[in-house]
Amino acid sequence: MPASMPHEHLVVPRVDGAAYRWRFGDGASETELVVDGALGGRITRFSLAGRNVLTGPEVNDLNFGSTFWTSPQAAWGWPPPIEHDSEPYTAHRAGENGAAGVFTGKPDPKLGLAVTKTFFVDGPRAVVTIEYGLHNHAAEPRTVAPWEISRHHIGGLTFFPTGAGVEAGSTLAVKTEAGAVWFDYDAGAITDHQKLFAHGSEGWICHLARGAGRADGLMLVKAFPETARAAQAPGEAALEIYADPKHTYIEVEQQGAYQPLAPDESRTWRVSWALRPAPPADEIRLGNTALLTAARIVAAGS
Repeated sequence: MPASMPHEHLVVPRVDGAAYRWRFGDGASETELVVDGALGGRITRFSLAGRNVLTGPEVNDLNFGSTFWTSPQAAWGWPPPIEHDSEPYTAHRAGENGAAGVFTGKPDPKLGLAVTKTFFVDGPRAVVTIEYGLHNHAAEPRTVAPWEISRHHIGGLTFFPTGAGVEAGSTLAVKTEAGAVWFDYDAGAITDHQKLFAHGSEGWICHLARGAGRADGLMLVKAFPETARAAQAPGEAALEIYADPKHTYIEVEQQGAYQPLAPDESRTWRVSWALRPAPPADEIRLGNTALLTAARIVAAGS
């Protein structure tokens, strides 16, 4: 388990068929994480007081919840390898008291890479930590970056501290203000498959759900190791946001360093999630430095 996570603080999941469910907190702070082993070890629910910050299959029957791919996409095209994205993973509980949920996928036939996802839930801190593992089963080295993708309802505000800034090839309208890059969802500006490619700093990204029905009023902060601009995968970026032209969902994505992986070598990449009530609606606006402060506080505790 992560060194910063004493086992007595970890929440033990309830196993319901292929689904692992962690619950902690109560009342307005009750949080639930659900990971479906039958669907690529995908996170299908991360909710606070019954409000799921992730989209479900009713929005898009393929692209929902949170998944993991390898980067760059040019190495596999589309759709993503089913062995990573949607085929069943084997699952078991591990660690002290069986609190860790471990999901292991098969290697994809093209690249020979297999994915492992290990989930730890710290109840007192209300933080979920995910360790993504990549193992190279191929006979030759692979150079690859880890890539997490979470799908959310439209209408929100997404932001992160500016690093080297917006990269060439970006087609999503964003603004850089107050030392951060801001994506304030505007359906009228989404006329095609549009995407942001950017380099950030500080190692976090925040999504505020707004005007999203059951997900309204949520603040999701994802924290991860900062990626140097020179270590970004070719044709990709450390931080990406995708907007669906049908105006049904957005993707909030981050990538780790693009590094070689020798035959039979493994590497891990850690991401932490924290879900909190959003600030009052009148404070959720582009450029508001109070939002940056609030997100930084959450990221520092993740």
